[in-house]
Amino acid sequence: MKTKRHTMVLIVMLFVAAFFCGNKMEAQAAGNYTIYVNRKTNLVNVVNSRTGKLVRAMYCSTGKGYSTIGGTFHTVSKMRWHALNHGVWGQYCTRIYGPYLFHSVWYYSTNKTQVSTAEYNKLGSQASAGCVRLAVVDAKWIYDHCGVGTKVVIGEAKKLKTPTRRLLKISTKSRTGWDPTDPDPANPYYPKITMKKAAARPIEFGSKFKPIKMIKVKSPLTPSETLIKYVKVKGKVNTKKAGRYKVTYTLTDPRTYLTVKKQYTFTVKKAALSDTEESTDSTESTEQTVSAPIQ
Repeated sequence: MKTKRHTMVLIVMLFVAAFFCGNKMEAQAAGNYTIYVNRKTNLVNVVNSRTGKLVRAMYCSTGKGYSTIGGTFHTVSKMRWHALNHGVWGQYCTRIYGPYLFHSVWYYSTNKTQVSTAEYNKLGSQASAGCVRLAVVDAKWIYDHCGVGTKVVIGEAKKLKTPTRRLLKISTKSRTGWDPTDPDPANPYYPKITMKKAAARPIEFGSKFKPIKMIKVKSPLTPSETLIKYVKVKGKVNTKKAGRYKVTYTLTDPRTYLTVKKQYTFTVKKAALSDTEESTDSTESTEQTVSAPIQ
């Protein structure tokens, strides 16, 4: 009986310790950043609370007719999916105050293929009923990095910086689709890296070799000639040493922030024998044959 009681006490103590530790970490995360929202320019800037330096810039859709609440607030809670007005849903929701949230562009259901394409194309302009809509990549960033209690300042007093990536426009032939920035592996907007046919052949010893020339890149939204500039290559191929070399390619689409990684193995041929070496080998082979003992 005593053993059971001690076990229960230990479990309760561990639970309490985890609770307070979690709250402490959440409080620390809350103090890391300050989020600024401009309802006129429909931009969001996240700055380092200690240094004041910009950490991330985002496009958003605030409320039509300045219906998004203004002032200074501290975030209250987070929801992975949350029901919104009129029976629609938002991903990666962070409550600012009362009914006002940061969240993704709305979905018809909790299905990632069901985002409203027409509403997605309104990012950068006033379009919501009062919440602050974001692309999934940005809503998820706030959800993941800004703890409950993070300071949020909403108003027009501060001029905010524009993101380096351009606003995306997606096809509205269908009223629904994927948010092109959603990092879910099933997202069809992911860029692709493929190896060229010539890359599968062994590399000539001593030849010139550029790993970047061995791949092709493709994206539904970004031209290949632009995309190739964003490929990072890790690993080298020494064409003066025969062997197998692994090269890793990492590509981040500058328009969606989606990242794909591929590793390929390249083989360098052995050095070809010179005429002198071939002649020497032949002579040595003949002499060995002639002098072989007769059985």
